Parts: sequence; structure tokens; C-alpha cells
Amino acid sequence: MNHTAKGDITVTQDIGLASTLLPKGVHVPSPNGIVYDESGILTALDLRNLSAKARRRGV
Repeated sequence: MNHTAKGDITVTQDIGLASTLLPKGVHVPSPNGIVYDESGILTALDLRNLSAKARRRGV
């Protein structure tokens, strides 16, 4: 993360990392082809949070 610059491409499955790279102007695709963007990253973070809560409850 510290070695990226605007216009770089970083492939990651880590939504948290993607959310920190996007404001720096880094293009962030996932390994399965989903391209994260500013408008969708908050939704992805919310879904990750809801999934974690469900796992803790045993759902």
C-alpha cells in the first residue's frame, strides 16, 4: 500500500485494502474480475461486516 501511486493497478481480494487504495487513485480489481470503485466500495465493506456478524452468530 505504501508503494502505490495514482494510476497503479493492485489486484487484491482484501476489501479493506481496496478501500484505502481507491482514494489514492489506484485501480483495484479483484482476482475474480470485480473492479472496485469509489461508489461500490462502501457497499462491499457493509456486506463484509454483515457477513462477519452472521458468522459470529453461527448463521
